[in-house]
Amino acid sequence: MKIIEIGERLEIGREIELKIIAGGRVIRVFCTPAHLEELVTGFLLSEGLSKNPDVIVEGDVAVAQSDVNFTTSINSSGCAGIYVDEPLGRIVPEVKFRVDEVMKFIPELEEDYYRRTRAYHTALIVQNGGEFVKSYDVGRHNAVDKTIGMAYRKNFQFHRSFLILSGRITAGIAKKAVRVGIPLIVSKASILDSAIELCRNYGLSAISIASGIAVNSGAIQV
Repeated sequence: MKIIEIGERLEIGREIELKIIAGGRVIRVFCTPAHLEELVTGFLLSEGLSKNPDVIVEGDVAVAQSDVNFTTSINSSGCAGIYVDEPLGRIVPEVKFRVDEVMKFIPELEEDYYRRTRAYHTALIVQNGGEFVKSYDVGRHNAVDKTIGMAYRKNFQFHRSFLILSGRITAGIAKKAVRVGIPLIVSKASILDSAIELCRNYGLSAISIASGIAVNSGAIQV
């Protein structure tokens, strides 16, 4: 094989195949090889598979030590998606976030690793008061899961936090926020109609800079 340069060459992003063993099943996820324990922890939380995940990672294998219950089959939605039968709870916002305060965190998405590679998505969870955690991955679902895992380990109050991501807001991303109780999602990219419908049904708020709209279900201070 020969690699030919056809323009300005960027650093190549890294990706591995992670084997997740949970609830007697094997899930394979393609992801960036960093913060794997946080990735699986966030994945179990955001897919509604475990409320108290305990994960051990050795190399490219992650094992969920806590109880994990599957009620339906494993599906694919651009990531390893798990769809459980239990209904989503409705979010009742406890705090309101000012748009100008939220926008101050958008520059955090433009990290050096993205400029070097153009390969990664970034996600942040910002707790009311300004403390935040941040992670990145080749997949936007994975970036969100890693950040959820980080916030969980730091005992963030999800119901008093908001999520910012570089990728578009889809129904799958919106469901992750609803499952852990995050009342607001912010993206520099677009929002899909399926996510807007989910906001309407479950009380989630969203801001899409690319689409030029905000869906306010109570978490945005106008």
